[in-house]
Amino acid sequence: MHQKLVALRVRHAILDAKIEREARRPHTDTIRLTALKKLRLRLKEQITQVEREFFRKEPRGNGMVRA
Repeated sequence: MHQKLVALRVRHAILDAKIEREARRPHTDTIRLTALKKLRLRLKEQITQVEREFFRKEPRGNGMVRA
């Protein structure tokens, strides 16, 4: 599960860089930029889902709260 999360985060970072590059171009391809942003959003949703599953399976403590 951890490897999947790392892989998704790497892909998300790569998309961030591509979006940044595309946005800086003098004649930005808005269709491409929109497609990249949608892809990045889907990745973010996948990351959130994997994190939820990971933390749900993570063993809980003994129920005591630390001060």
